Amino acid sequence: MNILPFFRKQALAHWIELSLMVFFVAGSLVLTNYIALRHTVRIDLTPEKRYTLSEQTVQVLEKLAGPLRITVFYRQQEKQELKDVLELFSRASDKFTYELLDLEKNPARAEALNVKGYGAGLMEYDGRREKMFSVSEDGLLTAILKLTEKTEKTVRFVKGHGEKDINSTDAKNSYSIIYKALQAENYRVEELLLMQAQTVPPDTQALIVAGPEKDFLPREIEMLDAYLKNGGRVLMLCDPFPLPALENYLKGKQIQLARDYLIDTQSKLMAFDHLTPIIIPDKRHPIARNMNEAIIFPVCRSVMPLDQLAVEVLALSGPESWAETDTQSVRTNTLTFNPDQDIRGPVPVAVITRVDGSPAEGEAPPQGLLIVMGNSAFATNHYLNILGNKDFFLNTVNWLAEKSGMLSARSKSGGVPISMFFLTEMQSKLVFWSAVVVEPSLVLLIGIIVVAWRRFKR
Repeated sequence: MNILPFFRKQALAHWIELSLMVFFVAGSLVLTNYIALRHTVRIDLTPEKRYTLSEQTVQVLEKLAGPLRITVFYRQQEKQELKDVLELFSRASDKFTYELLDLEKNPARAEALNVKGYGAGLMEYDGRREKMFSVSEDGLLTAILKLTEKTEKTVRFVKGHGEKDINSTDAKNSYSIIYKALQAENYRVEELLLMQAQTVPPDTQALIVAGPEKDFLPREIEMLDAYLKNGGRVLMLCDPFPLPALENYLKGKQIQLARDYLIDTQSKLMAFDHLTPIIIPDKRHPIARNMNEAIIFPVCRSVMPLDQLAVEVLALSGPESWAETDTQSVRTNTLTFNPDQDIRGPVPVAVITRVDGSPAEGEAPPQGLLIVMGNSAFATNHYLNILGNKDFFLNTVNWLAEKSGMLSARSKSGGVPISMFFLTEMQSKLVFWSAVVVEPSLVLLIGIIVVAWRRFKR
């Protein structure tokens, strides 16, 4: 019997089977790589979310109406770092394209574009150009806003009553970081000495009164009222200082600026005292809708709506807080909740009201917007980057300025190596008891049980 043909057929079948296996495995790998190339999925595991764009940046890129191109000149050792940032923008929008050029190899091109430094470049959009001096998410976003927004809106800070200074270096009283942040969002920021002005300049998109320590003159209040009745937008941040004239004016707008202190012994952050309550913005309002964090108002007063229909509450303190009307007890640290005098939380600390003006003939009446908050320190350099303070302040200004596309969470970039971690007093106690008391006690109990069991077995 000749079995050679049988072995040949078996060998041929084996080779065919092996070839098909190699073909299908190779085909699967090619198909997997093709799908991965067309549908890139990246997971950012860095603590500071270094490779993830903020919601605000993504929203701005999605609204690009045409192609945007950027040319950046690099130093060889910095090329990859610049490329990483530019790639994030390129993936977020197919309208964003970039070109990286070695400055030492392309001096003529740099001269033609009037670019002289490493890491600098030029952004082009809709026939307009904007120079870039750094490639970072914040730097690129600022340049995009300057190119895409046709006009630069003006925000003015009132001064002359002890308000927070936008040029100061004192962290607890300075708004210098907010000043730069507003400029980065394409605002022109100026100061206004109200007592020397005839009127609030009509090009003022938003007027900010940041923590006056002295009261306003009657003429200044008349100017504020006239500005509001002409459709103006005012953000008033009032700390617990006696301001009789302003308090009376706001009472006429159905807002009670009470002389009290917000106390919270339960929901305060660890390392902060009971005068620094956690504040919860109303997520139903556009200002807070895209915010993921609470805020803190250090040394805060209540802002009560006298008419629930005319005044909208924007933010509240926690349910365990209260408004302490006995201000002397705060100074002597003898705080106790008095149900007959004090107000149990949640207590309103930020409200919005609309101010109607006189209509011109044949036109709709202008309507101003007034936002009153019981604290100004939350936006100072010392507190700005805690929780959602920065987003809350900037979103409020953007809402007043009718920049709806900028009402979102911002980048947390700023050179911080890791993300900041905050605990409330209750959370810190829970961590202490679970990690220091409960877990060691369980280990000890298990050890005792094991030893007792072994002795019993003997």
